[in-house]
Amino acid sequence: MAGLDERARAGLTALVAVGIPVAAGIAAGMRGNGDGPVFQAGAILGACAATLLATRRGLWWLVPAQPMVVVPSAVLGMLLSEPSGTNRTKMGTDAVSALHHAFVITLVTVGAVLVVALLKAAVGRGGEPRSAVPAPQGAVAEGARRAGAHRG
Repeated sequence: MAGLDERARAGLTALVAVGIPVAAGIAAGMRGNGDGPVFQAGAILGACAATLLATRRGLWWLVPAQPMVVVPSAVLGMLLSEPSGTNRTKMGTDAVSALHHAFVITLVTVGAVLVVALLKAAVGRGGEPRSAVPAPQGAVAEGARRAGAHRG
């Protein structure tokens, strides 16, 4: 992304990776279905958007971050969707159900991160700036030596 230094881009990537699933979990919890389609779509959208924003060097943390983002977001959504007078047994059963759904959606988000990263690598250079003008064939970059050249 033009105009952002590496630290700002990393911060924006982390904000998107965490913020979208958490917001989706809150929205789903307010609608009464804490781990339903709203949360699932938000978790996948957050994973894909963060992968698109990340630099090639920053992609390494997105796969292991998915369980740490998705599971708490799903449980938060489940807690928000529970009525205030719910007994602990029902809440425990619903928490197990939310964790089951969070496991499945975590696998989907990990797959989404991997697919988007592979597509990003196939289309471009993984988000790193590239030269717009290709180097002529046989040209040597400034400061580089040709193969077989010796120091004199």
